[in-house]
Amino acid sequence: MRLDNPRIVTAKHPNMGNLVGVTNGSRDLSDSRYLSSIDIRDDDDREIRTFKTIIQCLTKENDCLKRENRRLMKIYREIGGLCRT
Repeated sequence: MRLDNPRIVTAKHPNMGNLVGVTNGSRDLSDSRYLSSIDIRDDDDREIRTFKTIIQCLTKENDCLKRENRRLMKIYREIGGLCRT
């Protein structure tokens, strides 16, 4: 299945834990084409544990980058408003 505008969305579900989904541009987890829980369970083998750990690290880094991007955009807008004549 080809995704034209892939977007990764994360959510915390009360029964399934932390979820990661890949959508075709939507920000809603219910529109996910691929959905996976990233909580590590006792019965996961080493490969699955490694995979889920990597995804957890990437989602945390993605959240930090989103916050940093919002902060920089806010500064850019403030500076842009001062520089206009």
